[in-house]
Amino acid sequence: MAIIVEDGTGDEPNANSYITVAEARTYAESRGYTFPSVDADAEKYLIQANDYIESFRRQFWGSKTDPNQPLQWPRYGAQVDGVDIASDVIPAVLKQAQSQLSVDAIAQDLMPTGAGREVVREKVDVIETQYAESGITNAQPELTKARALLEPLLKHSLDSGILTVRV
Repeated sequence: MAIIVEDGTGDEPNANSYITVAEARTYAESRGYTFPSVDADAEKYLIQANDYIESFRRQFWGSKTDPNQPLQWPRYGAQVDGVDIASDVIPAVLKQAQSQLSVDAIAQDLMPTGAGREVVREKVDVIETQYAESGITNAQPELTKARALLEPLLKHSLDSGILTVRV
């Protein structure tokens, strides 16, 4: 699937990314990460990263500039660090978050699905399964860097659950 980048107009009905493959490669390489050299491989990680970002739709400040635009940005009424974001701009921290998430997606599923507790040991003959004692279901990956980049775009902290109200 080809990457179709949202440029801030909200006019592209098939937009599926906030960044290009080249932008993701530059981000990755400047930080010492390995990123796929084949565009088709890189594109799938960009789309997975975008899916993760879009899952925060109800937590972003403001509202979409057009209810029919496919992605959550551009937006009206959003800020980063107390500075208003123009309604035709994709914030740099959002692009950085997608870049980081695309790197993270290489090593792990960003949004794992499935039911049940985390399996710590399996035995095939005379079937045996051992689950984590913590009882954690659907262990979610730690995406610390990407989540920190997304934080200023959200109404409440991802870690504390504290709601921030702008007055």
